[in-house]
Amino acid sequence: MSPTTNLQEATRLGGGLLVLGTLTMMVGAAIPFLSPSLSQAPWTDDPQVAAAAIAGNPTAYAWANGMFMAAGLITALGLVPISLGFPGRARPWAMMGVLAFAIGATSSAINRTINIKIITWAAVQHIDPGGELAQMLIRFQSGLEQLTHLLAYLSIALFGVALIRRANPGWLGWLFFSAGLIGLIARAVAAPIPAFIFFGTGALGVTSWIAGPGSEGSDPAARKFVPPEAIGAE
Repeated sequence: MSPTTNLQEATRLGGGLLVLGTLTMMVGAAIPFLSPSLSQAPWTDDPQVAAAAIAGNPTAYAWANGMFMAAGLITALGLVPISLGFPGRARPWAMMGVLAFAIGATSSAINRTINIKIITWAAVQHIDPGGELAQMLIRFQSGLEQLTHLLAYLSIALFGVALIRRANPGWLGWLFFSAGLIGLIARAVAAPIPAFIFFGTGALGVTSWIAGPGSEGSDPAARKFVPPEAIGAE
């Protein structure tokens, strides 16, 4: 099997993992809507209401968080082989995108683990979420969530730059770059729905399936100048 074939298979594997990550996120996002007692938890800023909702169905809450955690880790894993499909000077941008998303996925995993292990236990034990320790934990988790979102949107923008450098096609790179940049700005001033991140990475996965890995010839910076007198010299 040639290196090109191996690279194509690795890129398609990465694309499949990104799509799987998006589907896993969608399952996790659907769980609260399927549990009437839990449906208010994602949408309220009142810790008392959220705690009551979690206590109503702690198992569903744990599963929803587990699905989101798995979605982030699967996506981070899928980005690795995709980054290897970028040629020349496009690859460092893709590798930086992998690093940004991996750090964000780790931050998310810590946050989701706190939800599963601590928040669920506290809700079931009816511990006051308005206490000082509880508020410190809430602020810590808020910081983790913001870091996760910012790094994920940064990752999408970096992969956009990699696609631009690959120039195959360039407009698609500008689309991903713009989406990542808009996400960064939106997250800085508001709290966008996390699903938008996975829709972006899922689209990148589909793009990888269709376009496949790039070649050195598709990187404008990697093309070598051939003097006119050298053409046909042989």
